[in-house]
Amino acid sequence: KTKRKLAKEHEHVGDFRRDLFFKLGALLAEEYDVLVLEDLNVQDLIQKGVTKKRRLRLHDSAFSEIRRILEWEFVKRGKTVLAISAYSSSRECFLCGGINQNLSLEDRIFNCPHCGFTLDRDLNASLVLLRRAGWVPSAVPVELRPIPPLPSLGLKKRRQGGALKQEAPSVRAG
Repeated sequence: KTKRKLAKEHEHVGDFRRDLFFKLGALLAEEYDVLVLEDLNVQDLIQKGVTKKRRLRLHDSAFSEIRRILEWEFVKRGKTVLAISAYSSSRECFLCGGINQNLSLEDRIFNCPHCGFTLDRDLNASLVLLRRAGWVPSAVPVELRPIPPLPSLGLKKRRQGGALKQEAPSVRAG
């Protein structure tokens, strides 16, 4: 009985995740004409000497599922999807293209030793991917459009509740 309940809960989590991915994909495909993705090899990520806990989280992260759904939503609407090699993107400077060899995973700020450019590491890596995809920044700064907040995806809160009622086993007197 417990195994069935646990299996049902896992199924619910998977359905919720898929529904979220489809809603996110539809939202992004409606808002943007081009989707630029890191061409990640998840198996390499999992095997690169990480802790067991992190490996389990990576297995459960569903990278390939979200990528497949995002690609499907964009292609369905006639939009462009580009998978760009992520190799060394977090160590490469967006401005000059120089490589910061001293950057470790713990460093959250990217500092270019060549030109002095400083930016959040993840933002710098995303700009590097955009440049690799062929994007050329305009001479005049442009306002970046943020992704709409998640509540607009139409998500419903799951009922928080107590345990399911179970009948006590019948006992015969006598």
